[in-house]
Amino acid sequence: MEMVFEKIRLDHAGDGVAYITLNDPANMNPVNAQAMKDLVVCLDRCEEDSSIRAVVIRGAGGHFSAGGDVKGMKARLDQGVNTTRSGIRAGGEFIMRLKTISKPTIAWIEGAAAGVGMSIALACDFSIAAEDTKMVFAFVNIGFVPDGGITYMLSRAVGTVRATELLMSGRKFTAAEAKSWGMITEAVPREELEATVQRYIRKYSTGPSVAYANIKALINRTCYSELNFCMQNEVPAQYACSTSDDHREAVTAFVEKRKPAFTGR
Repeated sequence: MEMVFEKIRLDHAGDGVAYITLNDPANMNPVNAQAMKDLVVCLDRCEEDSSIRAVVIRGAGGHFSAGGDVKGMKARLDQGVNTTRSGIRAGGEFIMRLKTISKPTIAWIEGAAAGVGMSIALACDFSIAAEDTKMVFAFVNIGFVPDGGITYMLSRAVGTVRATELLMSGRKFTAAEAKSWGMITEAVPREELEATVQRYIRKYSTGPSVAYANIKALINRTCYSELNFCMQNEVPAQYACSTSDDHREAVTAFVEKRKPAFTGR
């Protein structure tokens, strides 16, 4: 089975494992609203197919995901079009679907993982990264608040003090650091990444699937009952940011490859 969308690909060779690939390597696999909707379709197909017992998410071309499509944001700003509310809702729907799918999910992370790419990584059951992967919660760098449930998932993973510092600074860090903070499952040397991911794939595509599904459900009910509420709150917050002068300046500066000059408005 293969399904190909504009920037997403779903492959299932019949071995119990489905691979969802973020497929825009020329731009480091950014994820826009349409991609989020296509990802939900992929997850629904994986849920419905009883022959699929584990789901792997990775990026094409050596990078996981650069996060949001900043070039697309610039084009919409220039056109006077604001799709923030619908885009954030689409992202929230995808993250909830990823978090609640009954089958084990594995994020295969390398190169760069930024913004909503980090949301995807944290929403998977297992996140395996090359230790030199460059990670960043880049939202604040374009005058945005974190979305995709990051404030909720990250705070639970690393605590509010470190989450506040990482989200408000917008600084880069490595996957090795992320592992040391309890943010991801494993960080391994780049040459060991594929073998490590394959070890997880073999285990969770051949194990007790009913038990896995119920363990996931119990963890979600115990630890993530307010994740959807968090993402609903992101909609008005992100919309307010999307109308700010600082957001317009940050997006313009990104496209022009210069440092933004924020005015606080």
